[in-house]
Amino acid sequence: MQKDQTLTTRRAVEVFEEMVGCRRSYCADMNFFRMDEYWEDLCDEEGRWKIKAYRSKETQDFKRKAGVIALADRVTLTVDERLMENAKRGCKLSNFILAHEAGHLALNHHARGAITKNFQLFSGPNGMSNIPPTLEELEANYAAVFLQCGVELLNDSMDPIQLAHRAFTDVRYVKKAQRMVRLDVFKRELARPRPKHERVVF
Repeated sequence: MQKDQTLTTRRAVEVFEEMVGCRRSYCADMNFFRMDEYWEDLCDEEGRWKIKAYRSKETQDFKRKAGVIALADRVTLTVDERLMENAKRGCKLSNFILAHEAGHLALNHHARGAITKNFQLFSGPNGMSNIPPTLEELEANYAAVFLQCGVELLNDSMDPIQLAHRAFTDVRYVKKAQRMVRLDVFKRELARPRPKHERVVF
């Protein structure tokens, strides 16, 4: 049986701060965006950042994949072209998957091994679900929602369904993230002074 992955409060706050910082370098706290726009804005004319779309034979949307390859200063997002099209139409799952891949990059997961990082869905007793098999995958899931929603997760008046709709993200993870960031222990750790560290700049 697969062991459930958990984040320490300190690590959860680190992930939150990193992703809010990335978000703020892109837009204001009150603004929201689709992840296809975010990735397209990251791509540069020199080709150091690029998107490589491919056509898969998958007919079911939940089986479509995206992955990120990062080597030195070059980054390639590989993505099923239908998944990207769905993201452009506002599909929450597709946008969440693209944000998950951005989370891997921002958290420097690629530095731990030159392998492709992929978002994955797994078959369970209640159908398909996202059960992170590793701590990196769990971090990337939370990083996705932190990037998409930012500090609005701390807003007690914000309904999770409303926020997920505005941020084009997975409502289940919005609910999880809201529960986490509103805990007193999380807020205390967030308020604690800490040394500055270098941020991965997209």
